[in-house]
Amino acid sequence: MRNTKRQVPRRGRACAGFTLVELMVVLVIVGLMGVAVVLTAPGDANTLSREADTLAARLLRAQEEAILTTRTVQVVVDARGYSFERQSFGQWQPLQEGPFEPVAWAEGTTALLDGKREQVSFRFEPTGGSRETGVLLARHDRRLQVSVDAAGEVGVDAPR
Repeated sequence: MRNTKRQVPRRGRACAGFTLVELMVVLVIVGLMGVAVVLTAPGDANTLSREADTLAARLLRAQEEAILTTRTVQVVVDARGYSFERQSFGQWQPLQEGPFEPVAWAEGTTALLDGKREQVSFRFEPTGGSRETGVLLARHDRRLQVSVDAAGEVGVDAPR
């Protein structure tokens, strides 16, 4: 009787390695991962929008603090950044804990203040109301206006 088992030749050293197709598949996968990283990395173009949105969110938090504590809270914005204060017995006391830590602008971002003022104050009353105030943030050639109206509504818009 004959042995019907086929013998598969063993690969020698000359056959070892990767094929061109396998190498191309690996390069495509690595390229796609690189593109994903580049697309999700924060860019300089979004920095101003992110800073304006962060200021707007923290203004809303200051408004909530004024309502919850029944004390006037203000956010003081200057060329370096912004900080929080609460009125207590007629005096302004700095708020520095938790969400009220002072914030410095990212390098390249600045608050454009008119020549008469060195700072702008957003003031929130215990009722949630405010006086109309706004500040223009600038970064390179982009500008965004962060404003609060008399009802305490916070907005971020391109300047008119």
